Amino acid sequence: MSAQLEFVVVVASVREPRIGRTVADWVVAQVPGGIRTRVVDLAEVELPPDADLRPGGGARTPVSDVLAAADGFVIVTPEYNHAYPASLKRFLDWHHGEWMFKPATVVPYGVRGGLLAGEHLRPVLAELSMVTTRRMVALSAPWEHLSEGRYHPPAGEHTAIGQALRELTWWAHALRRARHDRPYALVDWLGAQRADTDAEALADLVGHASVVGLGTGTRAGRETFAVVARTTWSLVERGFRVIAILDNPRVVELYDRYVRGEDVDVEAALRQAWGPWRTEEMREALESLRRRNAEHPGDPVRVVGVGGSKVLPADYDRVLDLVAPPEAAKIRELFDVIRTAHDSGEHVQRAHGTHPGVPFVELAREARAIAGQAGAEAGGLLDAIVDHHANAIGVGYDADREERAAAERVLALRPARVVLWEGSAHVAADAMMGGHLRAELGEAYAAVHVTFGHGRAHGVDVPPPATGSLEDVLGAAGGARTVPLGDGVPAALDAPWRTRLISGVYDPARDGEHYLEVRSLSGAYDALVFVPEISPVSALVSAG
Repeated sequence: MSAQLEFVVVVASVREPRIGRTVADWVVAQVPGGIRTRVVDLAEVELPPDADLRPGGGARTPVSDVLAAADGFVIVTPEYNHAYPASLKRFLDWHHGEWMFKPATVVPYGVRGGLLAGEHLRPVLAELSMVTTRRMVALSAPWEHLSEGRYHPPAGEHTAIGQALRELTWWAHALRRARHDRPYALVDWLGAQRADTDAEALADLVGHASVVGLGTGTRAGRETFAVVARTTWSLVERGFRVIAILDNPRVVELYDRYVRGEDVDVEAALRQAWGPWRTEEMREALESLRRRNAEHPGDPVRVVGVGGSKVLPADYDRVLDLVAPPEAAKIRELFDVIRTAHDSGEHVQRAHGTHPGVPFVELAREARAIAGQAGAEAGGLLDAIVDHHANAIGVGYDADREERAAAERVLALRPARVVLWEGSAHVAADAMMGGHLRAELGEAYAAVHVTFGHGRAHGVDVPPPATGSLEDVLGAAGGARTVPLGDGVPAALDAPWRTRLISGVYDPARDGEHYLEVRSLSGAYDALVFVPEISPVSALVSAG
């Protein structure tokens, strides 16, 4: 978006002899520097026949592009028979979208200033979705103030036009930013979409696929998690039989055994999970699956972990049990530091200023050296712990390798139909794990982005979204929304968009830094769900 404003000065009268063009030249000379000004003289514009005019405007005219590019208008018009000229009404009617959500200043003239022409224009311009400035510069008998082909206004009119143009400039800046950040046609289209987060409706949009990625803008929102859970149950009714979670396969295997009816301490299993999954909401979801499977013993829904690391928090305790007490005491001090990464990753600790400074992989290697020849089991666990920390985000993490490997684990679950639970960046069909799934499965992979407006997550208040972001535009549409992104969506959605992602490193004071830019919203996702406000998930609380 160019920084320079552009005004169009419209000369309304086509009669001869004419003074309108002379007045328009005076107006142009008063426009503040730095604003580009163009004159559209209706005596020089040939419009199509009136028979071609249709509601909402007509065919393109020679000045359609000029009007469309304008940020504001000054309409210089005489008063004819207590109104404005027919030439101006015809010109206004022939254009439609070119006027919308732009400001106009009217400069009427006549024997008594042409005020009736200006007042008759206000409701017409309002119907065209234009904003008229409060100030009009009414010129009384301007033909009496001509000299050498120029208009020389009486005292006070220079001041009046200056004030009116300043007001027009303010509106032009404000409305241009609004048109850019919240395009009305898009907001209007979004507002016409389904005004709820109904799981059945969302499942209808994506249930044709064999793999559905349900991604959230934050894992810490109760309402966003609820959308994922409810939609999953609806997809289960449509034949999906595996829930894939990007977490440790060993801990998710415990979930799977639990939901299939085995005697597993699910709370103990959840306490071994990656931090964001250790919630009461997750436990309730697993309990619901267990009940469902009990009712369908021959047709269970399974849960599979597709994460890369297989190190559990319990592995640290097992190492301490296996090594000799003197070494165990030294290793414990190191483990007390590095095992916190299973609750809050090293990159999160760095962002929050709680990281001790020494990379955890170095502390893990030190523990391995202390253990020495501790035995095959302890050595194997220590090697896995070192590898886990060596591949941490911000250390040796290779995102493309890990995302590709996770996608391959999902693909290996076929022919079962799979629901993937992850963050929105991971499931997007144009990058990361979702990109690999789309490349392999084509339209048989569907991605959903569940996002939100504001609320509370990770112990902080999340403010309203950044102006011009996806969430800002969805919020402007009003309330909850379920939005299909298939054929027939506005072209504005097949374009880059910024969408908010709230992770453990989120800092509300730097909210503008926590956005993902997708190259094309409709290329990244097959559907959107918008939740206006979220509340925090509940940390897992012991039943005892």
